[in-house]
Amino acid sequence: MAWLSNIVFYNLFRFEKRTQKFFSYPVLLFLKNKKVKESYKKRGVNNPEKEVVKALKNPEVGVSSILSGGHFIVLFFLLTFGVVNFVSGYLRTEFNLKLAHFAAMAFFSYGFAYLFSFREDRYLEYFKEFENLPKNKKNGSAWITFFIILGVWTFGIGSFVFLNYRL
Repeated sequence: MAWLSNIVFYNLFRFEKRTQKFFSYPVLLFLKNKKVKESYKKRGVNNPEKEVVKALKNPEVGVSSILSGGHFIVLFFLLTFGVVNFVSGYLRTEFNLKLAHFAAMAFFSYGFAYLFSFREDRYLEYFKEFENLPKNKKNGSAWITFFIILGVWTFGIGSFVFLNYRL
């Protein structure tokens, strides 16, 4: 389970790195300006573009890692939410969700993510392992991740069908 959750997290991170190229392009274009480069050079930064890319792609504290970690936790939340809706519908009970229930599910989701990936930065070890995978295995794991994400989102949203009442 830990390996599977970390391969999902790794592929989310890879996806974020690729989308950050697209979304950070205007900033990188701005940093190529001669006046901006001179301004950064006065502050001691020789290549501001390189520093921005490093800040985006760093797996320990980079923006891509933070965003993919957030999506990773949301996946666990949707899975938890879907299970709660499914059980509520199966038991034919009206389960009136309050803010405390959502907070408990969020805490439970973060606990799962922490247990499988974030504890002692375990995901960094998995990232190193997954970086060395052959390209065909990386592509296969990306497809597995895609279908897992699609399935979890579908289950989380589709779980409203199991409810015995209307929200």
